[in-house]
Amino acid sequence: MIELGELISSVGGWSNIYVVKDAPDMCVKVLAPHRKYRGEKPDPNIVAKKKYGIDNMLEFEYANYQKIISCVPDSLKKHFVRIDGMRMTSKGVRGLVMERIMTPEGTTAPSLNHYKETLPDTFFCKLEQLRREVFHKHSLDHFGVARRNVLVRDEDTPVLIDFQKNRRIYRSQLNLYIPYFTRQKVKRNFQRLYRKAKVQDWTAVSHLNCEK
Repeated sequence: MIELGELISSVGGWSNIYVVKDAPDMCVKVLAPHRKYRGEKPDPNIVAKKKYGIDNMLEFEYANYQKIISCVPDSLKKHFVRIDGMRMTSKGVRGLVMERIMTPEGTTAPSLNHYKETLPDTFFCKLEQLRREVFHKHSLDHFGVARRNVLVRDEDTPVLIDFQKNRRIYRSQLNLYIPYFTRQKVKRNFQRLYRKAKVQDWTAVSHLNCEK
C-alpha cells in the first residue's frame, strides 16, 4: 500500500493528485468527485460508466498511456510523464502512480496555462515534434492535448500528462475509427493549444529544427 502525503493538485473534474509520502519524486492520482452530474457530484466512475461505458477511469487512462508510450521512441520519452501503474493507497482506493514532474528549482512543474514567462520556440517546436513523430505517425487517438495537460519541466522541455481522452469518449463520432480523421482531430487539438498560447501555428511549419 502507498502512503499518500501532500495534496498537490485538485484541479480538474476527475481527480486529486498527492505526493507519495517518503518519495517526493513520485505522485498518485486518485479519483475525486469534483464534477457535477445531474445536480450532484457522484463517484467519477459512475459518471464514466453512464456516459462512456467505462468501468474504471484510471485503469482506462493507464491502458491509453501504455498504448501511446509503446509508440514513443526513447529520445522522446522524457516528454511523457512516466506512469508505473495502479496501486492501493492509504485512502482505501487504488490510485495511478506516476513520476512527479519537477522544475530545475525542485518545485512541481506548472502547467502551460499557468506558466507566466515567455517560452522559446524550442518548447513549441518539441511539442510539434511529438505530434508528428508519435501521434500523426501512428494515428494515435489521444485527444487530451491542451495547455492544462502540458507541464513545463523547463523552458525547453514540455511534458504531456493526462491520457483520459480517446475515441471511446466520443462514441458518436464513428469517423474517429478512420486514421485520417483521428489525425485531423489530434492536429486541431495542437492548433488550439498554439492559438491559446499565442504562438505561431506550428503544424504549418514545413521543416522543424528544434535545436537552440
